[in-house]
Amino acid sequence: MYCGIDVGTSSVKCLITDASGSRLGFGKAPVGLHLGDRGFEADPMEWLRATAIAYAEAATGIGEATLAAGLAAVAVSGNGPTLVTVGGDGLPIGRAASWLERGAVAEAERVSALAGRRVDPSFYLPKALRAIESPQGDDVAMFFSGPEYLAFALGAAPVSYLADDYYDAFVWDRAVAARLGLADSLFPLYVRPATVIGSVSRQAAEAVGLPAGLPIVAGFPDFLAALVGSGAVETGLACDRSGSSEALNVCADRPFPDRAIFSLPHAVSGLWNLSGGLSTSGTAVEWFARASGYSTGGVSGYDGIEALLLDAERSNGDVPIFLPYLSGERAPLWEPGLRGAFIGLSLDHGRKEMARAVVESIAFGLRLAADRIRGGGFDIRLARCSGGAARDASLCAIKADVLGLPVEVPASPECEAMGDACACAVALGERSSLAEASASMVAVGARYEPDPRRAAAYDERYERWERALDAVLSMSAERAPKEKR
Repeated sequence: MYCGIDVGTSSVKCLITDASGSRLGFGKAPVGLHLGDRGFEADPMEWLRATAIAYAEAATGIGEATLAAGLAAVAVSGNGPTLVTVGGDGLPIGRAASWLERGAVAEAERVSALAGRRVDPSFYLPKALRAIESPQGDDVAMFFSGPEYLAFALGAAPVSYLADDYYDAFVWDRAVAARLGLADSLFPLYVRPATVIGSVSRQAAEAVGLPAGLPIVAGFPDFLAALVGSGAVETGLACDRSGSSEALNVCADRPFPDRAIFSLPHAVSGLWNLSGGLSTSGTAVEWFARASGYSTGGVSGYDGIEALLLDAERSNGDVPIFLPYLSGERAPLWEPGLRGAFIGLSLDHGRKEMARAVVESIAFGLRLAADRIRGGGFDIRLARCSGGAARDASLCAIKADVLGLPVEVPASPECEAMGDACACAVALGERSSLAEASASMVAVGARYEPDPRRAAAYDERYERWERALDAVLSMSAERAPKEKR
């Protein structure tokens, strides 16, 4: 058996599979996103507590003795760029700077000047530079990305996952870090995914419940884990990663011709991952649920979401346009000052119609990315959905109609954790490669075909949505100089 753990923005998920990839148990526990003095923050100690709860839930029904005898390895994936600053005692210095945190603007400009390319304020090195130059900078012993820190807390050696040498420029960028005067010892050594990096310590076993001595395997950044765990290991296949944010990740044989689309090496050597999407998809749904009274403000805003989705499904007739850009946007728009908007509201509209607009906007944002990728000469023939939204049949059907593609949902839609299970199988020699592990361990649970009539109607509605986006983008451009001052 294999255990995959994924650190998300709003929850930690734990999946236990057998050697064939069949799901034996699953658990999840909420974690928070906190607004601190320096922006959006996450609590690494909360990740550890949530891991214990999620693992206990996943293990329910399997039995402690069975797990002790049969569990072969655990791997951890997670979101990024989320930076954990650690002191000499191995404990975090304050909270982690979330991937949503984009406040290190001046530091990003310095890094960009040395790197000779644009480095976003959300990336690791600008955040690390800001931490070193803060009043607590002398206390910093090492920096971690989020999932690697959780693995370290479980008993692994201090490492950084690096699926390909190309990624150094997006992680620590050691050459630029050295030019900034940052000691190389601040950054853990790189290891490839599917490598054994330690074993669960006795202290972690007592705190979390995983068997002491269990091998810990290097996982991935979440987007690469999801590609492997969704079976998107062939050109033309895409993984729609749903969650607090959302991105369409397309498997390709070459990079995109320009920087409008993220082009990064795939977890499978020789392939590329082309991606773009929405920084606030699930977060936008949660925001509207709270703002409109669907949610009572419960943990992570999830209470009331089902009622919102049901109302959205029942709505018909005229629906306004919603732009879900509540915290700027990365690929394919690259506009940090972009903000969201409802457009076309009338006295006939209520929260049901607005809920429908919010839900549809997620599919429209994915289509924007898909159209840009297809416009670059790349084929997309199928999308596989992962994450919590994959369980909503109406949303999957909307995505199929809007994208004009078949949409499949894996039998275990927690694709990041399934990717971790695949890494375990490779690390232990049970599978020869990540491609083989993905192909043999990932099964399809449901399929949604685009309906020609609905797809035609969505084509017209998408054109309206694009015009609304153009209008708001122009307003964002007008506001940008004032915000910069």
